[in-house]
Amino acid sequence: MKRWLILITLAGFVEMATAQADPQDDKNVVVSKCTREFRFVKGNAEHPVQIREESRRVYTCKSYRTEVQVAEFYNDNETIDDVNIYVNDSKKHGIAPRYEYHSVDGIFYSDARVCFFRLPLLKIGSSSEVVFKKTILDPRYFTNTFFMDDQETENLEIRLIVPSWVQLEIKEYHFKKYNIRKNVSQSGDETVYTYSASNIPSFSREQDAPGLTHYAPHILVLTKSAQPKDEMHTYFKTVKEQYGWYKSLVQQIGDDEKIIKEKTQEITTGLATDEEKVKKIFQWVQDNIRYIAFENGIAGFKPEKSQEVLRKKYGDCKGMANLLTNMLRSINLDARRCWIGTKHIAYDYSTPSLSVDNHMICVWMNKGKPVYLDATEKYIGFGEIAERIQGKQTLIENGNQYLLEKVPMATPLQNTATESRKLTIEGTSLKGHVVQIWKGENKEWLLTALNDIKQDKQENALKQYLSEGKSNFEISNLTVKNLSDYNADLKVEYDIVWKDVVTVFDKEVYLDLDNRRHLRNFKIDTAKRKLPYWFQFKDNLVFETEIQLPADKTVSSLPEKLVVKQPGYSFSALYSNTGGKIVYRNEIVLDNTEITPESFSQWNKDIQQLTGFYDQQIVLTPKK
Repeated sequence: MKRWLILITLAGFVEMATAQADPQDDKNVVVSKCTREFRFVKGNAEHPVQIREESRRVYTCKSYRTEVQVAEFYNDNETIDDVNIYVNDSKKHGIAPRYEYHSVDGIFYSDARVCFFRLPLLKIGSSSEVVFKKTILDPRYFTNTFFMDDQETENLEIRLIVPSWVQLEIKEYHFKKYNIRKNVSQSGDETVYTYSASNIPSFSREQDAPGLTHYAPHILVLTKSAQPKDEMHTYFKTVKEQYGWYKSLVQQIGDDEKIIKEKTQEITTGLATDEEKVKKIFQWVQDNIRYIAFENGIAGFKPEKSQEVLRKKYGDCKGMANLLTNMLRSINLDARRCWIGTKHIAYDYSTPSLSVDNHMICVWMNKGKPVYLDATEKYIGFGEIAERIQGKQTLIENGNQYLLEKVPMATPLQNTATESRKLTIEGTSLKGHVVQIWKGENKEWLLTALNDIKQDKQENALKQYLSEGKSNFEISNLTVKNLSDYNADLKVEYDIVWKDVVTVFDKEVYLDLDNRRHLRNFKIDTAKRKLPYWFQFKDNLVFETEIQLPADKTVSSLPEKLVVKQPGYSFSALYSNTGGKIVYRNEIVLDNTEITPESFSQWNKDIQQLTGFYDQQIVLTPKK
């Protein structure tokens, strides 16, 4: 099935039902020993406090000869000072590490780099060792350290060596499931924090799972202040200092107000109200600025100049938020930059750290009330909020002060997808008219998929999606409304001939009206899956069908109604026979995007009940 169809089929429900967990990781290679040491040291005038890191990993082959891909990422605030590679204790192996800029789609980021090479393991039981020496130039960028690796780690030790002139706090996360031991000792004027553990599993590769900070064992280092010499250097004691640092970066940008104002006035010509102008500018940025994600670019906290984003027609979230903010400000609207962490991150601003946020958006203060604008969500409407930032705490500009607000939580109704059919029976076929409407993130998913396809092929692709690729589901007279207006619901109407769906046996007629069957067989493999399952967004799926009965037929049997209601989701489906018509309504509601492991068993029972309902048929018999 084509990639676009996988993406948009019921927001991924159908396709992902058979892909909820990746195959088991290859157990051939383990990290038999890993030691990582972080030592605070006195630096220079530009970087007065630095952290020297030395990491040693011994890779051991269990079953057969192989190679391991080794990669170490760094950026402008980190340096790789040395790499030592040992294959069977020998440095004579001819391996030359490569150092490259990290790129996506041919665009090279200013500070994201990677050092990488292939490490051979020559035979069963052989070991190869890699030693990286790095320097972190600014304690602000020394944040979380995870205990897991790409391979299982048999023996692990992590040490932090902190001199008395450094004040910090260490927070520990998700230690309970693992045998992690902690020791604190003194060595002269240094405090040594030592964490040791055995048999730490590799990072989980389960799909649609929470981010690492939600479940993986790790420590978060919060450097408050340091006085390596006479001067005291304050980092992030509280969120006040974090906001102050963000503000200082914004002040260094150098935006050209004239260029931005000219473009904004051109876009908003003829518009009267503030809301009309905000909607138009927001969609202009969505349509004209290509979003390029800054993957794991921890140093990327300074937004690019808005005129550069405008000129290049692409930017990351910071660049897009900065452009949108300045465009609104240029016509005297109260717009602010907002720092925010997506749901992928478990922290909030009660923990002042650069690891708290990974995203930037814009907010328009409409009479003091924030309206959140995330232009990286390319096809979302004004006033709609993506699941990934709902309920998250956001740090909003407010001059020399700041505001801490929570992004509102949307209900499933924001993302309602409705399909309504009116059909008649003609021989072994069903004929009639269909109306489908998508709202919110269901609309965004479908528009994203359609706009990835060339315009002259969009109609055929849409028909393929609507028919689920079935040749007996013929679509004609297809019309599409609001394909380019993201502030309106996406709507399609079409006529169908659904062939060979009516089965006649003797004098009885058998019908199955629901070919969508939302969530059918969507069970979770409890033997393989260990992490919570996260749906992409809260959802409300409504499927309705009205079928006119033939004059000589009556209803002999209808499926019993289905009602399932659990905390976080509900399924309801009902057939009724009134006035010579069969009316069918099915509604799937996901109030919560998470299914926890404790709920897997109940979920599977409810899915089995839902699937059993779908497997029933309508039976018609001749009137007497």
